[in-house]
This record gives sequence, C-alpha cells and structure tokens, in this order.
Amino acid sequence: MDKPTLYVSGAITGVPELNRPKFSAATKKLRGMGYIVINPHEICDGLSEDEWEKCMRICIAKLMDADIIILLDDWKQSRGAKIECDVAVKVGIDAQEFNDFLNTAS
Repeated sequence: MDKPTLYVSGAITGVPELNRPKFSAATKKLRGMGYIVINPHEICDGLSEDEWEKCMRICIAKLMDADIIILLDDWKQSRGAKIECDVAVKVGIDAQEFNDFLNTAS
C-alpha cells in the first residue's frame, strides 16, 4: 500500500525566519520515513511575506493533493494554518498533530 501524501501546516507569518527551520525539520523527518510531503515554503518559494493571499491560494490548491494535513505545534497561532485545517477537515482530509503522527507512524 502506498504511503499517504502529507501537507505540513503551521505558523509562518510573524515568526522569525518565517518558521523555515521548523518546517524544514518536519519535512526532512517525514520524507526520511518515505512520505511525499508538501511544504508551503517550497511551493511558495519566491513570494514575499506581503503576498499572503496569493500563497494561501497556492497552498490550498496543493492541500487538495494531500491525504493528511500534518499540524505543527504552533498551528493554532496561525490564521493560515487554521484556515488550511478547516478546509482539509471539511473536504475529508485527515488532520493529525505532527508528534501524534510520528508516534503512530513509526
């Protein structure tokens, strides 16, 4: 059976370095486990922080390719991550906290 495609979601706006280190670490860990991972930083590369709406449109479109949205520990402090989670759940995409996912996937 193929592994599910994962979409990583968490706080970006207003976080130092736009939270790239946390997203990168999570992406590296999940890819190391053999998952296909969609990382917002990779799909919105080159967009500036003031292009939030444009990036959200790109991210929500890519979220539709995921089987599971992986929520980083700061996702509840993020307007965008809360939107992504809400959309995911409403269209039947499973939502899991990052650490919970790691505990059940390993």
